[in-house]
Amino acid sequence: MRFFHKLPAGPLVLAGFVFSLLSPSIAHPDHEKEAESCLTGHIKLAEIIFGKISPSDFDTEAVSRRFSLLEKRTSDQNVPIIFYSSSQQNRRPIITMANDRLSPVEALAIHDGRVIGVGSLATVRKLAGERRVFHNLHKQVILPGFVEPHLHVMLSALLKGYFLDISPLRAPGFEVATERLREELKTLNPGEWLIAYGYDPSRLNWHDLSKEDLDKEVSSTTPIIVINASGHLAYANSLAFQEVGITKDTPNPEGGEYAKDPKTGELTGVLVESGAILQFSRKATLANLGRTGRVKEGLAKILGQWLAKGLTTVFDGGLGAVTPQDLETVANLTEVSPIRIRAAVADLKPGDAEKTLGTGNMPPGGFKQKGLVVKTIKLWSDGSTQGFTAAVKQNYLSEHFPAYFEGKKKGVLVWPDSANSGESAFNTTMYDEMLKWLNRGYQLMIHANGDRASDIVLGNFEKIFKKYPKHDPKRSGIIHRIEHFTVTKTPQVQKAKDLGIAVSHTMGHVHYWGDAFKFGVLGKERAERIDPVKDGVKTGAIYSFNSDSPVTDADPLLWVGTAISRRVYKSNTVLGKAQRVGLEDALKGVTSYPAKQILWDKEVGSLEPGKFADFVIVNRDLRCFDWEQKSTDEIKILETWIGGVRRYSALGSL
Repeated sequence: MRFFHKLPAGPLVLAGFVFSLLSPSIAHPDHEKEAESCLTGHIKLAEIIFGKISPSDFDTEAVSRRFSLLEKRTSDQNVPIIFYSSSQQNRRPIITMANDRLSPVEALAIHDGRVIGVGSLATVRKLAGERRVFHNLHKQVILPGFVEPHLHVMLSALLKGYFLDISPLRAPGFEVATERLREELKTLNPGEWLIAYGYDPSRLNWHDLSKEDLDKEVSSTTPIIVINASGHLAYANSLAFQEVGITKDTPNPEGGEYAKDPKTGELTGVLVESGAILQFSRKATLANLGRTGRVKEGLAKILGQWLAKGLTTVFDGGLGAVTPQDLETVANLTEVSPIRIRAAVADLKPGDAEKTLGTGNMPPGGFKQKGLVVKTIKLWSDGSTQGFTAAVKQNYLSEHFPAYFEGKKKGVLVWPDSANSGESAFNTTMYDEMLKWLNRGYQLMIHANGDRASDIVLGNFEKIFKKYPKHDPKRSGIIHRIEHFTVTKTPQVQKAKDLGIAVSHTMGHVHYWGDAFKFGVLGKERAERIDPVKDGVKTGAIYSFNSDSPVTDADPLLWVGTAISRRVYKSNTVLGKAQRVGLEDALKGVTSYPAKQILWDKEVGSLEPGKFADFVIVNRDLRCFDWEQKSTDEIKILETWIGGVRRYSALGSL
């Protein structure tokens, strides 16, 4: 049997579950035959769910109602506001990040949604004029609003309502996970399935769920499907197999596998890849149509959570992966969202992005729909590191390597190249696909977790820039991106910098999966180099930190703390001391640098005259905080302001 383990960990099995409940017509009869990448599993699931939900079902009106009231409460005085501190211990409370430095100043003035002045209090007072109001920060500090360069808006919203979350943060053990599953049973109507996501053996002592586990510890009388955090696997109980009609004698579907015990030949309950998962998710979704209304408030909920974390600008890392309708929904959302949104269009396989953007050149200023601007194409080159599908040069560790990955111990490439054409079902090479979109004027962001994949991506950029110098960022002015850039060597970081390619790290790999990478996936030497921020600083590369939400929750201050300390969740050990950086370099990763990566640095990412008045107020001075010993939970986002309007207050009422 031949199938492909190819979607970047996280959002795409969920996107399939979720996207086949936006239009019944979007299901592709032969879709399972197409090559997949690491988001594939999630997209397949989204495909099932969104097929029954129209864009209007995502309640953008709920977003408008929730946040317009805040605007009315905070914009009643159309006069400049000056922020300063009277505390002698906090004389420069405004960290501006101008010129990619902390660049602290004494005062900040805003008016009509923009920054009108920064500097000394005396200078700012003159700029603000006679009619002004003052905001005394005392011991508080202002930072530029955080820019999240890679998440998935629709999936993050959907997972707040439709699926039960049993990820390790919510269920930090097998017993807790099964307890949450049992509790969820009480919410089901007769005939409905129990659907959950986020179970992650790599962070739970490698305890895979089995159908016997689910039968005994949760239920043998309600069908159950649980999606693994990687998006490549799922787990089902015996009744689910019975309802779908799968037995140990059922042939494996194309693009998937029903895992069996190698000794007895019995089904284990593990579903491998989307070809197998889809057989169950289709049945589950049809049974649970009555629950789809639970996602309607998801957008307002997720935006509220992001505001509480200080996010003022977010970038969706791949709209239109299954249907253009998710782009339509996010475009609608931009009309009412308090958070600024930009996006890339997904090109999972040849022709995907053209369904949304057409085959012509990028329009001046980008492809626009309502308030949404798209200037970027997203490609995937490999899969998930913790899911053993990122394309690496050296074998993964063998102790926990899944037998159902058919011995592919160096992961799998999504797109073929001249030396690895047998690994992909595509006829088009990544080089050709990259060149096509560069010729049309778009920015490229390319998912590459493994060093083998990064070599191919960097090599393609190098060949293209040499043959077609007009595409070199030094001439075009367009910064292209590599996403995740997890397993690397220093020369690769240097090459990215030399080519003018920016990189974006998912810092949750260090914080949440650090121990798993060190002891179960990569080994000590490679694990200590994952997400090499210090290498980026030394080489002068432009780097950023992302959550890839819903893979991890968006939490910029946590990523700042992780870049500084490299401490791993739970064990509190340091992973890769040599890659630690200071506060200034860490803050770049969530402010000025991601603003450059999303091609919006003239408006966001720092507090400078003429830019949007997007900022956060925190309870303490980050420059005096003990990042090595203390938890970032001690730093509180007190307020989030966007366009000069206070959109979030920790006090709850404004």
